[in-house]
Amino acid sequence: MKRASHVFLSVVLSFAAATILTGCSKESGTEQVDVQANITALKGTDKDARANGLVELAKAKEKAAPAVPALIPLLKDTDPETRRLAAYVLGEIGPQAKAALPGLKELLKDPDRQVVMQVVNAIRTVDPTAGDLKNVTVSGE
Repeated sequence: MKRASHVFLSVVLSFAAATILTGCSKESGTEQVDVQANITALKGTDKDARANGLVELAKAKEKAAPAVPALIPLLKDTDPETRRLAAYVLGEIGPQAKAALPGLKELLKDPDRQVVMQVVNAIRTVDPTAGDLKNVTVSGE
Protein backbone atom coordinates (compact mmCIF):
# COMPACT_ATOMS: atom_id res chain seq x y z
CA MET A 1 0.00 0.00 0.00
CA LYS A 2 2.86 2.34 0.82
CA ARG A 3 4.42 1.65 -2.61
CA ALA A 4 1.14 2.49 -4.38
CA SER A 5 0.89 5.83 -2.62
CA HIS A 6 4.47 6.66 -3.63
CA VAL A 7 3.70 5.83 -7.26
CA PHE A 8 0.55 7.96 -7.12
CA LEU A 9 2.44 10.85 -5.56
CA SER A 10 5.15 10.58 -8.23
CA VAL A 11 2.57 10.68 -11.00
CA VAL A 12 0.83 13.70 -9.48
CA LEU A 13 4.11 15.58 -9.02
CA SER A 14 5.22 14.73 -12.57
CA PHE A 15 1.93 16.01 -13.95
CA ALA A 16 2.19 19.20 -11.89
CA ALA A 17 5.75 19.81 -13.06
CA ALA A 18 4.80 19.23 -16.70
CA THR A 19 1.87 21.64 -16.38
CA ILE A 20 4.08 24.32 -14.88
CA LEU A 21 6.81 23.87 -17.49
CA THR A 22 4.50 23.87 -20.50
CA GLY A 23 2.03 26.41 -19.19
CA CYS A 24 -1.59 25.66 -18.54
CA SER A 25 -3.09 28.27 -20.85
CA LYS A 26 -4.25 27.27 -24.33
CA GLU A 27 -3.03 30.62 -25.61
CA SER A 28 0.50 30.42 -24.25
CA GLY A 29 1.93 29.66 -27.71
CA THR A 30 -0.25 32.09 -29.62
CA GLU A 31 0.98 35.24 -27.88
CA GLN A 32 4.53 34.82 -29.14
CA VAL A 33 3.73 34.48 -32.85
CA ASP A 34 4.48 37.53 -34.99
CA VAL A 35 1.58 37.18 -37.41
CA GLN A 36 2.66 40.06 -39.68
CA ALA A 37 6.21 38.75 -40.04
CA ASN A 38 4.89 35.33 -40.96
CA ILE A 39 2.48 36.81 -43.49
CA THR A 40 5.49 38.48 -45.10
CA ALA A 41 7.29 35.10 -45.17
CA LEU A 42 4.32 33.58 -47.02
CA LYS A 43 4.72 36.09 -49.83
CA GLY A 44 8.39 35.30 -50.42
CA THR A 45 9.91 32.77 -52.80
CA ASP A 46 11.87 30.81 -50.18
CA LYS A 47 10.00 27.51 -49.77
CA ASP A 48 11.46 26.84 -46.30
CA ALA A 49 10.58 30.32 -45.06
CA ARG A 50 7.01 29.85 -46.31
CA ALA A 51 6.77 26.47 -44.58
CA ASN A 52 8.07 27.96 -41.33
CA GLY A 53 5.64 30.86 -41.65
CA LEU A 54 2.77 28.43 -42.13
CA VAL A 55 3.77 26.40 -39.08
CA GLU A 56 4.05 29.52 -36.95
CA LEU A 57 0.69 30.83 -38.12
CA ALA A 58 -0.91 27.50 -37.23
CA LYS A 59 0.36 27.99 -33.68
CA ALA A 60 -1.38 31.36 -33.54
CA LYS A 61 -4.75 29.73 -34.33
CA GLU A 62 -7.58 32.29 -34.58
CA LYS A 63 -5.13 35.15 -33.95
CA ALA A 64 -3.74 34.40 -37.42
CA ALA A 65 -7.02 35.49 -39.06
CA PRO A 66 -5.31 38.51 -40.70
CA ALA A 67 -3.28 35.97 -42.72
CA VAL A 68 -6.31 34.51 -44.52
CA PRO A 69 -5.90 36.69 -47.66
CA ALA A 70 -2.24 35.61 -47.91
CA LEU A 71 -3.12 31.94 -47.34
CA ILE A 72 -5.74 31.67 -50.10
CA PRO A 73 -3.24 31.89 -53.02
CA LEU A 74 -1.12 29.20 -51.37
CA LEU A 75 -3.99 26.75 -51.85
CA LYS A 76 -3.02 26.81 -55.55
CA ASP A 77 0.73 26.47 -55.00
CA THR A 78 2.54 23.89 -57.13
CA ASP A 79 4.00 22.26 -54.00
CA PRO A 80 1.55 19.84 -52.34
CA GLU A 81 3.17 20.36 -48.92
CA THR A 82 2.51 24.10 -49.18
CA ARG A 83 -1.12 23.44 -50.15
CA ARG A 84 -1.54 20.99 -47.26
CA LEU A 85 -0.01 23.36 -44.72
CA ALA A 86 -2.08 26.30 -45.97
CA ALA A 87 -5.25 24.21 -45.53
CA TYR A 88 -4.07 23.19 -42.07
CA VAL A 89 -3.52 26.81 -41.02
CA LEU A 90 -6.95 27.79 -42.31
CA GLY A 91 -8.46 24.98 -40.25
CA GLU A 92 -6.58 26.19 -37.18
CA ILE A 93 -7.92 29.71 -37.74
CA GLY A 94 -11.43 28.29 -37.85
CA PRO A 95 -14.63 30.17 -38.76
CA GLN A 96 -12.72 33.42 -39.29
CA ALA A 97 -11.27 31.79 -42.44
CA LYS A 98 -14.64 31.49 -44.25
CA ALA A 99 -13.32 33.59 -47.14
CA ALA A 100 -11.09 30.63 -48.01
CA LEU A 101 -13.95 28.12 -48.36
CA PRO A 102 -14.20 28.34 -52.17
CA GLY A 103 -10.47 27.64 -52.50
CA LEU A 104 -10.63 24.83 -49.98
CA LYS A 105 -13.57 23.21 -51.77
CA GLU A 106 -11.68 23.42 -55.04
CA LEU A 107 -8.84 21.46 -53.42
CA LEU A 108 -11.15 18.52 -52.74
CA LYS A 109 -10.13 17.42 -56.27
CA ASP A 110 -6.39 17.67 -55.53
CA PRO A 111 -4.38 14.67 -56.74
CA ASP A 112 -2.46 14.50 -53.46
CA ARG A 113 -4.22 12.34 -50.87
CA GLN A 114 -2.73 14.16 -47.86
CA VAL A 115 -3.84 17.52 -49.22
CA VAL A 116 -7.42 16.30 -49.66
CA MET A 117 -7.53 14.79 -46.17
CA GLN A 118 -6.29 18.05 -44.67
CA VAL A 119 -8.76 20.06 -46.73
CA VAL A 120 -11.67 17.95 -45.46
CA ASN A 121 -10.57 18.61 -41.87
CA ALA A 122 -10.12 22.32 -42.57
CA ILE A 123 -13.56 22.68 -44.16
CA ARG A 124 -15.17 20.95 -41.19
CA THR A 125 -13.48 23.39 -38.83
CA VAL A 126 -14.00 26.55 -40.86
CA ASP A 127 -17.63 25.74 -41.64
CA PRO A 128 -19.15 23.04 -39.43
CA THR A 129 -22.36 23.30 -41.49
CA ALA A 130 -20.52 22.43 -44.72
CA GLY A 131 -22.45 19.21 -45.08
CA ASP A 132 -21.43 15.63 -45.60
CA LEU A 133 -17.80 15.28 -46.64
CA LYS A 134 -17.71 11.51 -46.05
CA ASN A 135 -18.20 10.75 -49.73
CA VAL A 136 -15.19 12.72 -50.92
CA THR A 137 -13.12 10.57 -53.27
CA VAL A 138 -9.44 10.62 -52.43
CA SER A 139 -7.10 9.80 -55.31
CA GLY A 140 -4.41 7.19 -54.81
CA GLU A 141 -0.93 8.07 -53.65
